[in-house]
Parts: sequence; C-alpha cells; structure tokens
Amino acid sequence: MQMLEARQESERELNERLQKISAEKQSAVELAASLQRTLAAIEADKRHSERSAMRLQKDKNALKKTLDKVVRRILFQFAHFTNTTLTLDDSTKS
Repeated sequence: MQMLEARQESERELNERLQKISAEKQSAVELAASLQRTLAAIEADKRHSERSAMRLQKDKNALKKTLDKVVRRILFQFAHFTNTTLTLDDSTKS
C-alpha cells in the first residue's frame, strides 16, 4: 500500500511539474510572439526613417543647387550693374 501511495505522490509531483513547464512554455511562446511583433515594428520604422533620410538628402541637394543658381545670378547682376555703372562714370568724365 505504501508503494502505491508513493507512486501516486510521485505522479502528482510530475503532473505539477509538467503543468508548470507547460505554463512556462506558453509564456515563452507569447513572449517570442510579442518580441517578433516589436521587431517587425522597429524594422518598419527603420525603413521609414531610411526613406525619409533619402528624401531629405535629395531636398538638401536640390536646395543647394537652387542656392548656387541664385548666388550666381546675383553675382552676375552685380557684375553687370558694376560694369554699367563704371561705363556710365567713364562716359561722364569725358
């Protein structure tokens, strides 16, 4: 009789351990799924950030070209104005 009780106690302990391990496994599966969702969201954010960075770089380059054109136009107009002024000054001195 004592062996039967010991065996039943052992089976109860094993069942408890099995339930505990099953619960831990379920928690681990849920954590893994949560981490996978988080990783997917981070990767999507990274792709979005990279696209934004590329757009900003293109905008920066376009603005730089526009600024260069404006500066050249201003310098050309200034040079033309200075030339015209010098020519007018020369003609009034004669």
